[in-house]
Amino acid sequence: MKKNGNGLFRLTRRGFVKSSLGTAAAGAGMLLAGCGGSGSAGTGSSAAGTGNKVATIAVATAAVNLDPIVAGDSVSMCMISNVVEGLFSIDENDQVQPAQCESYDVSDDQLTYTFHLRDGLKWSNGDPVTAADYVYAWQRNASATGDAAAFQYQIEMASIKNQAAVLAGEAPVTDLGISAPDDKTIVVETENAVPFLLDILAFTPWVPVNQKFCEEKDTNFGLTKDDILYNGPFTLTQYDTAGNTFTMTKNPDYWDAENVDLDEVNFQVIPDTQSAVMAYENGTVDYVQLSGDLVEQYKDNEGFKVGPGIFNYYFMINTKVDGYDSLAFRQAIAYCIDRADICDNILKNGSQPVNQMCMQGLWSNEDGKDFAEDSEQFFDYDPEKAKELWEQAKAETDRREITITYDQEKDFAQNACAYIQSALQNTLDGLTVNIQATPKKNRLQMAYDHNFEILFWGWGPDYSDATAILAMYKSDHPSNYSQWASDDFDTTYDKANTTDAGDASARWEDLKHCNAVCTEQAVCIPIFQEGLATLTQSSLHGKTDHITGIDCFYKYTTKD
Repeated sequence: MKKNGNGLFRLTRRGFVKSSLGTAAAGAGMLLAGCGGSGSAGTGSSAAGTGNKVATIAVATAAVNLDPIVAGDSVSMCMISNVVEGLFSIDENDQVQPAQCESYDVSDDQLTYTFHLRDGLKWSNGDPVTAADYVYAWQRNASATGDAAAFQYQIEMASIKNQAAVLAGEAPVTDLGISAPDDKTIVVETENAVPFLLDILAFTPWVPVNQKFCEEKDTNFGLTKDDILYNGPFTLTQYDTAGNTFTMTKNPDYWDAENVDLDEVNFQVIPDTQSAVMAYENGTVDYVQLSGDLVEQYKDNEGFKVGPGIFNYYFMINTKVDGYDSLAFRQAIAYCIDRADICDNILKNGSQPVNQMCMQGLWSNEDGKDFAEDSEQFFDYDPEKAKELWEQAKAETDRREITITYDQEKDFAQNACAYIQSALQNTLDGLTVNIQATPKKNRLQMAYDHNFEILFWGWGPDYSDATAILAMYKSDHPSNYSQWASDDFDTTYDKANTTDAGDASARWEDLKHCNAVCTEQAVCIPIFQEGLATLTQSSLHGKTDHITGIDCFYKYTTKD
């Protein structure tokens, strides 16, 4: 089948329309929480005296790296994907759009994709962008080690031919199923049909890299704005990881420059949300995310919107620790949690109760059914059921004390965990609940080392498919921190991604079954999908908060 550059779209990615606080589907923001203006020329309106169109976006943290396979923070990844363009991007309507790719072909068996690059693509140093730049970038990811290997799992999820042997070091990286028969053609061979392949290819780790430039920079690649090359709609003209302003400027050599409305995008770093809102009110910031009581305070503001973001929050349970291997023990905890009360009276930011593993707005089928809503729901608040299970659990284990660990950087985590601590102790007679704060970095290390009891954990998807969440419950997956294993889950999950991969209906049912199995087993107890509440100046249009991957491709953003 042939797809041309003007006809690309995705049926499985679900866009969302933000609405008023009372009616919106809740979600969780991956990215830009709170920041404000500074004395720099870039402000919420046009830069002083220039007439240029400038958007200023409030962010809570600074960017840290510009290497596409090293940058793991959302601010850095957003910048990279706006200045280094890959084959595809995601527009303001949440649809896949052709970027560096002009057209592509798919074989009848859905195992071979052939991508055709546009004419005249070039890097900021004048070199042409070629198919070899993509092959080099993807092979570089596959052969990376240490911190640079964080996104290798995407090669596995994309089911690239020979990926298992290559990633295990049992085959050379040249055996990976990607090739460039000429400067404008990229051939990707997969082992199974991958319905979400285009979605993955719009994510940061898949952007091209100029091999000669990268090797000349060596370990400095991606450290400063002069240590990467640009081929996207913008270039970085101000980038200082110790500073509070990062500036992207329109790239006049971009292939579609005439359709890029913004002349400049400033990321303004202000960690305190209240200060960011003050900058918004002063007109020096165009967009800011809200939290806590500020949501209630600004819900009637003209620029207020709320909608689904990226993170579902769970209790991740270490099922290998004595006591937690009891299903009744885990389910007793799950039934104790009044999710609606937490969302309405603790978080107060548009968050929504969650009763299965996947977030709303992640993925829908061709009939428009949302996967999370179509899935079986578990653990509605039921203290009497919790007490019954607790009596059963007490006969199975001597454990009467538990410890919940949360990130000290998140005030809402402390509030939510304290609420649940009280609920558990009041409902489950004889249970002592400890809650402890730790730096996020330490909490991650605890997970990697399997040195925990219960972690309060936010998990978000990198691409638009249920496997972006459910993969972590496979027995051999590196993110299976719960150390839970189920033959039923593993078999059905593998079926969904092999024999049923080309059958959308069968695959949908397979993954719904997987979702039900791991949820009912209370491996990770779902609690809420964090709400994303924002303020946006009326002059700024198309500022998105995509639930997967990059929150916004600013080539689709406009300003009056």
